[in-house]
This record gives sequence, C-alpha cells and structure tokens, in this order.
Amino acid sequence: MDKKGEYSVEFIITERECDVHGHMMPGAFLRRVQQIATDQCTSLGLTQEVYQRTNTAFLLAKQAAEFYLPAKAGQSVRLITHPSPERRAVYNRYTELQAMDGTLLCASDSRWVLVDTKTRRILRCAPEGFPNVFAVPCEKTLDLSVVKAETQPCGMQTALYTRCDRNRHLNNTVYADIVCDAVPLESMLAHSVSRLVILYHQEVPMGESFQLEQAQTQAHRWYFCGKQGKTRHFEADLTLNATQNRENEDKESK
Repeated sequence: MDKKGEYSVEFIITERECDVHGHMMPGAFLRRVQQIATDQCTSLGLTQEVYQRTNTAFLLAKQAAEFYLPAKAGQSVRLITHPSPERRAVYNRYTELQAMDGTLLCASDSRWVLVDTKTRRILRCAPEGFPNVFAVPCEKTLDLSVVKAETQPCGMQTALYTRCDRNRHLNNTVYADIVCDAVPLESMLAHSVSRLVILYHQEVPMGESFQLEQAQTQAHRWYFCGKQGKTRHFEADLTLNATQNRENEDKESK
C-alpha cells in the first residue's frame, strides 16, 4: 500500500471471467474487487486470526459498479483499490479497473460495516486490538441509488454449495450473476451492463432458497429483490447500455 492508501495488482483477464463476447462479466469484476480487498486487508494485518480474536467481521451493506469500456479476455489490466476510514459506522472502498495505459474500464464503490459476530450489532468504533489501518479517505464515490417498482416472481434461487463462501452463505458477488441471468437473454446478448447496484439486507445461509422478483423500470433497466417469507435478502438495480448493440459488433468483427 502506498502513502495514498491505495493498493494495486496487475493481472490478465481470463476466458473463464468473460461472456460469449469475450468481455469480463459483472460478477467476475466484483470477484476481483472482493479478492483485492481481502489481499489488502491481509497485507495490513487484518487476518482471520484478528477477526476471530476480536469477534468481528466486515459485512457488505451496498455496492455499486459502473462499466465504461469492455475489459477483454487476454487483456493486461491494473486493479486499484482505496479503502476509507470509518465514517458513521460505514467503511467506504473505491476500486477501479484500468487498462495498462490508464484508461478506466470499470469502477466499484462498496460500503462495509464492522459487526460484532456474537451480538450481530454494527460497531461504531473498532474494538480494542483491532488494527487502525484505513487512515486516508478516498473522495471518489459512485451513485448507489435504486429505482424501485412493483415486482413479479421470476423463479427460485438457492444458496448452493458452489455459490457459498467460507461464511457458509451466498457469496456477495453471486447476486450479480443471478440478476444478469434474470434479464431477458436477447437483451444481455445485445447490450452490455453499464451500471449495477446491489443492496445487501440479510444473508442467505447455505442450502436455503429465496424467491427472486423483478420489474422492468425503463427500456433497459430492471429492479430486483430476493425474498424469503417476510425476509428481504437483497435488492438490485441493473441498467444496460442502450446505445450499444454487441451482436452487430460481433458480426462486423468477423
């Protein structure tokens, strides 16, 4: 981490992270964002041992991602993340994916809360023994607003084994895959995602299921929510790039 509080890694985008057009999928980008956050925390001494000793955990409350230019399979890129210190019990983290020449491809703005794992309460101050490592605030943010509408059921979703992480619940990044798969296939094939916001309300434990509901709020925009009885697990707002036709681009490239 440099004096500005940033942490970066360089990598080559793999085929398994990309869609039928060879472009990095939203869920794959968020998995990279999740991993660099973990790597930076580990490098700063925020390890599993620290979390266990202090009975703490970071929970993701909301996240926005914006996609400006396609990140392509085989492309060398640089991922840069910048966490901010606690403000009103919330820790901001801003992350950018750049081409090697500095061109901005996509960005993420995530908001985390530190919780007591025994009481499940949000901590407004870190407990004794918890390292104070996020000292330099980042001024960059993204729009985290969500347009809601009356929804209709569009299928059940389950926290299957391959969708869960070490916390034994549906991984945060899987929600991006779920909502992208719920958008009509012809729309996803023709238009790339330009913006995605996810609000995380209640974790989905491994093996449990929830009802996915959706509403189309604009020509290329959808609202989603996941419910289990009276419990609302998440909400999401997904927008496609209305000016782009990827199928025509594919034909022209051939």
